Amino acid sequence: MARSERIVTETEARDIDETAPPAVRKRSARQRLGSRLGTDRVFYGWYMVMAGSVSNFFIIGVVIYGIGVLYEPMRTELGWSMAALTAGASVRSFEQGFMAPITGYLTDRFGPRLMALSGITILTAGLVMLSQMHALWFYYTAAAVIAFGSSLCGIGPFTMAIMNWFDKHRGRAMGVLNSGNGLAYIAVSIIALMVSSYGWRQAVIMCAATVFVIGMPLALTLRTGPEQYGYYPDGREPALDEHGVRRAPSLGERTGLTVKEAVRTPTFYLLALAQAVNSLGMSTWIVLQVPHLLNAGYSIGATGSIVGLYGVIQVALRLISGWAGDAIGRRRMFMYSFVLQGVGLGVFALLAPERWWLLPVYYLTFGVGHAASTVVGQTMTADYFGTKRFATIRGVSHTLTMPAGLVAPVLAGWMFDSTGDYSFIFLVYACIAMTGTFWVFFIRRPPWREIQAARAAAVP
Repeated sequence: MARSERIVTETEARDIDETAPPAVRKRSARQRLGSRLGTDRVFYGWYMVMAGSVSNFFIIGVVIYGIGVLYEPMRTELGWSMAALTAGASVRSFEQGFMAPITGYLTDRFGPRLMALSGITILTAGLVMLSQMHALWFYYTAAAVIAFGSSLCGIGPFTMAIMNWFDKHRGRAMGVLNSGNGLAYIAVSIIALMVSSYGWRQAVIMCAATVFVIGMPLALTLRTGPEQYGYYPDGREPALDEHGVRRAPSLGERTGLTVKEAVRTPTFYLLALAQAVNSLGMSTWIVLQVPHLLNAGYSIGATGSIVGLYGVIQVALRLISGWAGDAIGRRRMFMYSFVLQGVGLGVFALLAPERWWLLPVYYLTFGVGHAASTVVGQTMTADYFGTKRFATIRGVSHTLTMPAGLVAPVLAGWMFDSTGDYSFIFLVYACIAMTGTFWVFFIRRPPWREIQAARAAAVP
């Protein structure tokens, strides 16, 4: 981890009296807070990374992975079809995609901390609604509330903050952050145990309470960027000015394209297309991995173990992917991830208790591809467009990928209702996912860091 050194400015060195301009007093207050945020040993950005990792474990573990455990007991109690139940996941995808530009703008405008705190409150309310529903329309309403809350407090706010606090070490920071996502698969086993012990409704209430109690203090760690507290990204040493004095960072150093400029580049659409083809298989796998394993003949205990072990492996793979992406190039790592995910998803479609030897192949191929795609894929927006409007640009891109995540799980649920099997649709999605490699390959725009370096070199 990078060593941090806070910059002591002339403003901070003197006492600020009541006659000082408001902007000066505000700046000084932020810097004094910066002295409490940092230590002599650890850059504060890493504290947010760890807080985000823990937050992702609980929020993603409940909202994304754990929901799949509820489908079978809900279908048994309420008599609904699998297509109707998976449509709830599509409602979440639609809501998150539709609201993504708005939540992205709000995050850029008001900062990640306020958005995360608001989102946790809304998410908790949505989970309580889910635990009390008896009608299909109320189920979809609860799904929409959960989607809105999780879009505000999920990985987005922490990702936005980390893009600002890290540059050169962005990949490894995202690797640590997303290790919590990987560990979140263990939540499947925990929620399955809760469902079998207390019933699915009580289990959802317990999840809501856990998300609120743990998520709120973690969200309070969020800070928009390092400059306002006297730090440079990555905790790097500052440059000296012409007088040999360490120059204090300014907010103006966070640069990048506006949304209007970004959407005029082919790179924006190539990245969105790559994410869309990947979303077909990933959204279906997230929603239906547990039902597919159960339908393939695995017991609920074996299914929980398979998913839990996958999560443990993901923790290590995501840490490795972050460091590897920084070392060999994040774009190259992103391209490899699509091939590995496609092969792995095909292997997942063929899993069965009698084919035990396929499990290690599944973990190796899909696991590595999934880890690399999750860690490196989220850095692509900042790498190519800068961090100035990162959350908004990312939100607009997410809206373009929304149709894939919206349709894919419902189509898979319909295929199951018609044929009693998920294997064929997973094989189709596996083939489509591999085409993402080509879309990333066609990107010809240099990374934003190189564009900035070229502009600086051109200035006499």
